[in-house]
Amino acid sequence: MNYYLLIPFFIILVLFIPVRVEGRVSFNVFERSGAFGVFVYGIKVEYQQFWLENKKIVTKKDNELESHVLNIESKGFLYLKTLALQVADKSRLKEFFVFYNLGIKDAFKSAMLGGYINVFLLSFMATIKNIKPTASMGVYDTISYNDKVCQFATRMLLTISLLDVVYSLLRSVILTKKLSSKSKSNGGEQ
Repeated sequence: MNYYLLIPFFIILVLFIPVRVEGRVSFNVFERSGAFGVFVYGIKVEYQQFWLENKKIVTKKDNELESHVLNIESKGFLYLKTLALQVADKSRLKEFFVFYNLGIKDAFKSAMLGGYINVFLLSFMATIKNIKPTASMGVYDTISYNDKVCQFATRMLLTISLLDVVYSLLRSVILTKKLSSKSKSNGGEQ
């Protein structure tokens, strides 16, 4: 038996086996700050804190001294947005949970606002459930009746194959070049 035939078999196997990716995002609305983390098979791959300032996003890793500024109107942000859409299209959603803590120092208004947010989130999740029927979803709310707080967090678990990641990376580069050249040509005409 020729054992060299096992090498292409394992390469193809690795490319098509789905990878388990978990994403966590939290955001404090009043402070306009948050954090996000990416975990592959439970191992932390990326964790950064971020702050929104005008039309910029300031990010900082927890062990770095310097921060990075990402302009929302830049080509890099357009690439990240395109990549996120491509990966979302290719991935299989397994779990999606939303957690929030809300309070506006008035018990009645806090409860009413929490109810409205629950209706909105559950409608949004019903829409996702129509597209991804096997996903587990849930909303967990905490109403702080006497405090002024507005914090949101999400936890997503999805699977994607390495072949789909490579395809998404290449397609994002191509689409970003097309979109940036189209915006330059439209900007020059005006």
